[in-house]
Amino acid sequence: MNIEYSIRIRVNYVDKIMKQLSYIPFLFLILLASCSSSNLPADPEPSLSLEDCVLTSATGRQVDAQCGTLTVPEDRANPNGRQIDLHIAVIPAISRSPEPDPVFLLAGGPGQSAIEAFPGTFTLLFNVHQDRDIVLVDQRGTGKSNPLRCIDPEVEVMTDEEALVILKECPKSLDADVRFYTTEIAMTDLDEVRAALGYDTINVYGASYGTRAALTYLRMYSEHVRTVTLDSVVDPSFVMFMDAAEDGQEALDQFFARCEADEACAQTFPNLRSEFDGLVARLAESPAEIVIPHPLTNKPTDVEVTDTFITSMVFNILYVPDLVAALPLGIHQAYAEENYIPLISQAFMVNAGLYDGMFYAVTCTEDAPLINADEAAQKSQDSVFGDRTEVFAEVCESWQKGQVSPEFREPVVSDVPVLILSGEADPITPPSHAEKVAESLSNDLHLIFANMGHGNMAGVCGSDIFTAFIKSGTLSGLETDCVDAVVPPPFFVDFSGPRP
Repeated sequence: MNIEYSIRIRVNYVDKIMKQLSYIPFLFLILLASCSSSNLPADPEPSLSLEDCVLTSATGRQVDAQCGTLTVPEDRANPNGRQIDLHIAVIPAISRSPEPDPVFLLAGGPGQSAIEAFPGTFTLLFNVHQDRDIVLVDQRGTGKSNPLRCIDPEVEVMTDEEALVILKECPKSLDADVRFYTTEIAMTDLDEVRAALGYDTINVYGASYGTRAALTYLRMYSEHVRTVTLDSVVDPSFVMFMDAAEDGQEALDQFFARCEADEACAQTFPNLRSEFDGLVARLAESPAEIVIPHPLTNKPTDVEVTDTFITSMVFNILYVPDLVAALPLGIHQAYAEENYIPLISQAFMVNAGLYDGMFYAVTCTEDAPLINADEAAQKSQDSVFGDRTEVFAEVCESWQKGQVSPEFREPVVSDVPVLILSGEADPITPPSHAEKVAESLSNDLHLIFANMGHGNMAGVCGSDIFTAFIKSGTLSGLETDCVDAVVPPPFFVDFSGPRP
């Protein structure tokens, strides 16, 4: 297939392909800034020293923490070879007598830095943080843990063809053996961090790709797991890019149906579905050349708006209910007024911040070998989002593949308490993926948030349930009535917002 993500701006092809079809990530990991010193348990004996540090988000929000590094071999079969310094941050519990089992937060992507993603949204875990340390580990290949990057995120102008060349040549430029950046190896790193910090048992929270990591850790080190929370679940049989078009189409259809059932949306945009179809058809025949202020830099930016570009923008928006609220208006403006700025600006607010080299190191080993081109084409034939497997496979041809265990793709069997959160309208990890995971778990609770998207710990309801779960360590007796009361934000009928 042709690479059609023809936008010549900072959010280039690699960002779009990963944002559209990767697990966004860790999206809303949340913590409260804390106090002065760590409250690590005395047994087992910690062996990793930490120093005071400050975590800063891209918007400048700061969180007090304690930071350190743990040096591990890149290849454990060659302990004297290249070494990796894993970057670690602990946000100590506020209590002077904290519980001994912290919460480990696993980032999404793959390719998101847990430490970089964390400070931006942190308030919803206030009550958890009262009594428990929060631990963040930059997975190898992200953040300051031997970061793997192919395309400089500061580059603002790049064609799709240029990006593809860089991605295919990237492994040669990395100071890494990309075979050793798999999820299983990363979870071995995580357990070594746990031991080095002196924790015997931990609570694991994973979002999106982080759920693949969390399930892997549960399978490998269940004796050290008190609870697991899976938010926007990637089941073990999930293969990157295989189901995205089909799942994305289902989320899009749900969106149109919700607008049609909403009085204000239906009255204001009575032909929304046909307008979207007409928009895509028009751009397929004649792409638009426009100049817009870049949503992140505000610099005038030349943009070629194609049909695949606009569908990728819509796919991005479907992740986030707050952005979906303005999607009808964005579609209408693009179709009726040829004003693409609202739609594009919305989509660029979904920023995964991924380390693209780590993304491909993981997925080219764990996903690309399982791509079935015929099946992918069949799954995508009725979807506006199309088949993206061909480009993915082309990139991965030049990436060395690591190894995964025979158990990696098998269902995880466990009686550890597992809380599962899904958004009904999630375009990349819908509830069906979580249901597959739940089949082999004997002690689980799956909560589905109607009309919601990717990452449901971001809301008060999800946060409150998670807090109660972590506090009790059991699924029994959890108050979940709030799930039925969660509703997405109302649709915008014009630029002033929803109709009163």
